[in-house]
Amino acid sequence: MLLIRRLPGILYTYRYPTYSAGIIVSTFVYLLFRWNLLCVNLQAWQHVKRLCHLYDQGLAIGSLCAPLCVSKDIKSLTCHSFQATKQPVFSAEWHNIKLVFKSVPTDVQPIHWHDNGVLKYPTEKEFLSTIRTIVKRKLNLTLAYDTAVRLARLKPSYEEKDVMKRRLEMEILWHLLQDNEYLLSTIFTDKDVFPQLIGTCGGYFAVEYLEPLPFSHSTAVFSLGDSKEDWGLRLRVALQILELLDELETSFREPFHLCDIKMNHFGITSDKKKLKFIDLDEAFPRTIISSIFKDITSCNGDEDCDFLDCRSFCNKSIHKCHSNVGNNNLQIVCEKIFLGWRMSNTIIVPGLLMSQHTPSELASILRQCANPEGLEGKVRTTPDEEIRKRLYNVLYEIEHSVNNDFFL
Repeated sequence: MLLIRRLPGILYTYRYPTYSAGIIVSTFVYLLFRWNLLCVNLQAWQHVKRLCHLYDQGLAIGSLCAPLCVSKDIKSLTCHSFQATKQPVFSAEWHNIKLVFKSVPTDVQPIHWHDNGVLKYPTEKEFLSTIRTIVKRKLNLTLAYDTAVRLARLKPSYEEKDVMKRRLEMEILWHLLQDNEYLLSTIFTDKDVFPQLIGTCGGYFAVEYLEPLPFSHSTAVFSLGDSKEDWGLRLRVALQILELLDELETSFREPFHLCDIKMNHFGITSDKKKLKFIDLDEAFPRTIISSIFKDITSCNGDEDCDFLDCRSFCNKSIHKCHSNVGNNNLQIVCEKIFLGWRMSNTIIVPGLLMSQHTPSELASILRQCANPEGLEGKVRTTPDEEIRKRLYNVLYEIEHSVNNDFFL
């Protein structure tokens, strides 16, 4: 009680350190929220409130607007933290289906223009041509006419006849189509490697919710223990990752490169049978990555030719980056996910497959996979097919033997 009475006097005596500490703490908390390292569910409701306000004004349309704003069937909104480089993200439930809402950037030039003071919009033919151009530029893919028509509408089976609503639809689609995640989820609906698109409302789109892997948000730190059962789970996840990487290599017209690979960028279906890659901002076909390297103006070393996790080489004689991609998804996964965080070729934080149960043969293959040339520093060679096969076979055999032990 005495301390409480004396507290105002103490704070006044040390008012300047108190002010400084208050400013530091307030700034720190503000930055945690500003960088989306922390969040509260109130933020998710604020996004919906703003979105529904636009819907009420007739400025937002889409298949999910009515469930969000009229019938209120979409509920249980939950904010997502650890999204420092992304637009606001929140999850929700709709008739027992869990989905994730994402918003697209708004700093995009509008699709309309003014001609002598008259507001102009592209014709339907011009809009289809624009969509095909966007897809060609971002994914090096020539869209079939039917696919372009599907992308040109918010509701694929419905053709908007009202001129003003159609213009609004074009405007919203124009923003959505600039987003790589929306584009991949919309175009590759037949591929089971990316989250499935569920619907849109204004500048937001929703995809299927995928369960996070039972590991922490950092690249390779695990919340699991190191028991035999935990080791078996790690092996199953590793095999699912390899299967996903194989689909990205073989299921598309050209291989897809994942240039930002982290453990929390993988998600798994509720039945635990299918692994998908959920962060598609930096997922591109090989030709697009090659063009990114080409566009780098100059380089003095190989490190200047990096695009996040994707790497190329520097031709030091002309100070230009090679267009060839110097690594692939498997090497990145072996380096960052399977082995873990390394410094000076020493593992500081063990990865998914580094455990007391790791046999020496597996550890050797992982090092070869992450560093095919056996050199220290940054390697510019992708693992060969033999290493890929050996890694899969060894993991399969170990996982099979671990499962057999459980049933003995």
